[in-house]
Parts: sequence; C-alpha cells; structure tokens
Amino acid sequence: MSTNLATELISYLRSNNNRIKNAEGMEIGINSDDELWTDLKVITLHQGPLAMSICTEEENITDFIEGFRITTLNDLFALNYTNSWMRYLNCGAEIEITPFEVEATLTFKIYKGHTTIRSLELHYYDEVYEHLTMFEDFKTYVDKNEKRLHFFAWNRFKKF
Repeated sequence: MSTNLATELISYLRSNNNRIKNAEGMEIGINSDDELWTDLKVITLHQGPLAMSICTEEENITDFIEGFRITTLNDLFALNYTNSWMRYLNCGAEIEITPFEVEATLTFKIYKGHTTIRSLELHYYDEVYEHLTMFEDFKTYVDKNEKRLHFFAWNRFKKF
C-alpha cells in the first residue's frame, strides 16, 4: 500500500469535515484516531418494515484501503452496494437492521461458521449457526424472534 495514498485519503476526508457522501449514497468518514468507517443505507423505514444499512469500521487506514481495494482517491467515489456487500460476506462489514416495531438496531456480522446478532440498545445477543446473507434471512430472523425482541425492548425501559 502506498503511504501517499493513505496520506491523501486522510487529508481529503479531513478537509471535508471528516466525512463525505459519494454519488452511490455511501457515507465515508474518519474519526480523531484515523479510524475509517462507511455507512450505506440500503432500505429506510419509509420503504419497508425494516431499515437496513451496511457498515464498516477500520482501525487503520491500511485495512480500509486493502478491504475496499482502493488504488486511487477516485475509488472512494465509486464505492457502492456491491463493495459493501462483498465486505459483509467476507466478515469485514456489519448489517444493521432496525425493525419498525422494536425501535432498536440489530447488528448482524458473519463470523466463521455463524452469524452473530447484537443490540446495544436492547442488551441483546444471539448467534445463528449459519450465514445470514439475504434480505429475506434478516427479515425471517426478526419475524421468528419478534416476541423475544419485544420482550427485550420492553425490559429496557422497565425500572427494577
């Protein structure tokens, strides 16, 4: 990886208030520790019962550049759904699903032979011993676990 490319990418993001949104709708940003992140909204709650985003977060610029196979600064402007989806399938991204009824985000991540599901808002964790890779898989998971998710949602506001 070129040190020039890393420096150029960081400088570009810093000169644009630490984030950009490319023509494909992907937000790309950098935090104060030079950790890069992406967020691509695939479905909003206005489009269906589940909002869906594909997100990445890299601890260093090298992982970001290699993970997205960036060779020039212009590659940032071409990052799209396919790039994010490939990162998810290769364990380098997370899918965030927000069911309308639950009002909390579930984060899906492929890890080895299974998919982990967690929600910080709900204090929720689960594992499915398969790779959830299609929108229908996420919807089926939410539908099958609806009562359980509502239980966690209700308990987060309960006073003990």
